[in-house]
Amino acid sequence: MSSIIASVKDLIVSIFEVIFSTFKSVFDGVYGIIHAFFDFFIDIIKMALNTVKGTLEAAGGVGKFVASNLLVFVVIGIGAYGYLNYQRRQGRDVKVGSKKLN
Repeated sequence: MSSIIASVKDLIVSIFEVIFSTFKSVFDGVYGIIHAFFDFFIDIIKMALNTVKGTLEAAGGVGKFVASNLLVFVVIGIGAYGYLNYQRRQGRDVKVGSKKLN
């Protein structure tokens, strides 16, 4: 008699396990869809932020390059200005293309 009771008990437990596992599977599926939906939009925002960050880092690299070579640019500019002034003081025409600067 105890084996019949144990068998009925196991049958009832199995039925409840099937019902609860079905609900758990449905819940996990809905949760997964909602989670994927929000992750999609969050990843779009992250991608935009990373794009802006990368662009600023690239511009920062160019800025560092220009700043590190600023002395060279200044020396070239002063040299060109000095040369043009020297040419004017000597009475020579300073031409750029076909235009006369004096």
